[in-house]
Amino acid sequence: MPDTSDLPADLQAAIAFHGHLCPGLLIGYRAANAAAASLGVVRSEDEDLVLIAENSSCSVDAFQALLSTTYGKGNLFLEDNGKQVFTLGDRATGDAIRVALRFDAFDAKGSTREEKIERLLTGETEELFHLNPVRLKLPDKAQILPTVRCGRCHEGAMLSRTIAKGDVVYCMPCARDLGLA
Repeated sequence: MPDTSDLPADLQAAIAFHGHLCPGLLIGYRAANAAAASLGVVRSEDEDLVLIAENSSCSVDAFQALLSTTYGKGNLFLEDNGKQVFTLGDRATGDAIRVALRFDAFDAKGSTREEKIERLLTGETEELFHLNPVRLKLPDKAQILPTVRCGRCHEGAMLSRTIAKGDVVYCMPCARDLGLA
């Protein structure tokens, strides 16, 4: 990995989280910073920020590292449309911003990995992204529900992820195997 010691501390933290510096991580880094600045927010302490990511690429790791929008906290949602598009919402205000990588952000003839990294490190936000305020109904906060025992495999599953038939509860894989889901 190239020397990253001269990069901003928050980018170094994102690189440490992700494992390496790459164009995808930088797309997410720039998008996360643009979204946070637009909404006037900082790192999510609990579930106050919500991210809807339209891809499952390296870029999502930057949002997790910088804004603490994570699967584990239940404030990261994936709608994999294969697009470098991210909607960040603030539960406190109901405001949200949609950040989309511009189709023309890179040379149409194709850019090398190094050229993309340089462009993402130095380019103006407006040259790289479209930012559009949006109103949306933010997903509910994550619920913590009891764990119940599956009547077939006997493993524990969160109650909301089970299907009951009579007075027997089945986890989703067992329910699918039995033709219940």
